[in-house]
Amino acid sequence: MRPLLVLVLFLTLAGCVPAGDPVQGLVCRTALVALHPEDSAFDVAREIGDPDGRGVSVVYTVTEPGGRSRRARIACRFADDRAADGRLDLVFVAQDGAPLSETRLFLLERYWTDRGADAAIFAPPRPSALAGDGLALPHGGVHAVQVAVAALTTGSLYGLLAVAYCLVYGLIGRVFLAFGEIAIVGGYAVAIAVGIALVATPLVGESAVYAGLGLGLVLAPLVAGALARLLAESVVAPLAHRPGYAMIVASFGLVIVLAEGLRLAQGGAELWIAPGRIRGLVLATNPDGATATITLTQAAAITLAIAGALGAILLVARTRFGRAWRAVSDDPQAAALMGVDARATLVAATTLAGVLAALAGWFVVAHYGNISFGGGLLLGLKALVAAILGGIGSLPGALLGGLLLGLGETLWSAFLPGAYRDVAVFLALAALLALRPGGLFGDAHPGSQRV
Repeated sequence: MRPLLVLVLFLTLAGCVPAGDPVQGLVCRTALVALHPEDSAFDVAREIGDPDGRGVSVVYTVTEPGGRSRRARIACRFADDRAADGRLDLVFVAQDGAPLSETRLFLLERYWTDRGADAAIFAPPRPSALAGDGLALPHGGVHAVQVAVAALTTGSLYGLLAVAYCLVYGLIGRVFLAFGEIAIVGGYAVAIAVGIALVATPLVGESAVYAGLGLGLVLAPLVAGALARLLAESVVAPLAHRPGYAMIVASFGLVIVLAEGLRLAQGGAELWIAPGRIRGLVLATNPDGATATITLTQAAAITLAIAGALGAILLVARTRFGRAWRAVSDDPQAAALMGVDARATLVAATTLAGVLAALAGWFVVAHYGNISFGGGLLLGLKALVAAILGGIGSLPGALLGGLLLGLGETLWSAFLPGAYRDVAVFLALAALLALRPGGLFGDAHPGSQRV
């Protein structure tokens, strides 16, 4: 698991380059408007501060009237650093590497940037990326970094929910399908927490959203954990050792009940939060200006998902609850003779799985910005595919299976028609079950297993 942590840390820190002074950045963005024809459209990608505090560079895309969009860059230097009086006095401007003449620089400052607020209202907004160019890579390298970020994002979500499935399957040898919908319940709790922060606090914009996400990180595990415990007591434990397909039928019915309950309570439309401008980090850049980025909420979601999955794995491996879980999983009769309460262990494991599902719901809202009552079934089925891929019943295998599934989906979307992606996923599952029923990290020829 150490390489996973190193990769997450690299993706989080690779783009951390000091940002420029925001007022100097505004002056430079104001200047770029004057250097292009009237009615040009701008989209600022990055704003980079010079190490000495006396300069700012702006990388942007410009679409001039009657022309095509192109990447451009403007570099501004000032008389003093950000702590001195001359920090807003332009002494040098270069457009796409070509310095402006002294005459053009004088006219720019005299008749445009020196007009203050009158000119600043035309400046394009600050970029969504925080700062920096990241690693300098060729075009293929930038594309590979962006694919890796997308794969890690999707894979960590699947892996987290796959661990939740394995916590229950490892004890009773049966699949409880409702964790996808429990994740959606947790996601609705997060969205409601964001709404509370927007309405009931003095915070506005991004600050309110981030405060709501923080509140949701507390509220969602409480709600989803309580729901999972209720279902464990009333459905999972009574049906744990019933023969046939009672567990699958009952859990599938719960998926429908929870989805319809959310639809009746919250409406059929998707619920969106108001993220404002999503800020992020530039991880890599190529000479043509293409970038690989990761948003702050995306990095937080990846970190939380992997930390939650690893925390559950360590809990099972190192704690008293984990010893009970392993004992019941290996031999429930022998565990009972040694005083282990199998029912209490199952209820605790299902509750913990519900908390992991709540973290998955937080992930969906924080990263994608929306939640839908009907999204739990597909999310749960893909997490189940990840658990089977890794060898269902193995917690580390479930996490690795999720990461592999995320990588496969991302590579398919990057190079093949996206409309057939889910078809390919479930065809791959069918082939895997036929060729290696125990999954990639399980027994290649498992004995008779209950479903």
